[in-house]
Amino acid sequence: MLKDRTTGDLLVLAITATVCLSVLAAGFALFIVTLRLPDRDTTAGFHAISDVVNTLIGLLAGFMAGKTDSNLARRRREQVDVTDI
Repeated sequence: MLKDRTTGDLLVLAITATVCLSVLAAGFALFIVTLRLPDRDTTAGFHAISDVVNTLIGLLAGFMAGKTDSNLARRRREQVDVTDI
């Protein structure tokens, strides 16, 4: 599954996995703090996690758009090469 991917794809997947696990851990920690210490204000922490999730969604959309563009360009080049013969 992973051996057919490019190095750039693997790097993006590794970074995304690291950030996602960090966000999950921070969210779980904030959830526990909210349950155990209800008088503490944790809204800033939840806003920070929300910002990171929104950034990840933007990165994923940009990555997918770039992959789509490169695949379309590759197909166009292949079509030109075939018609030249």
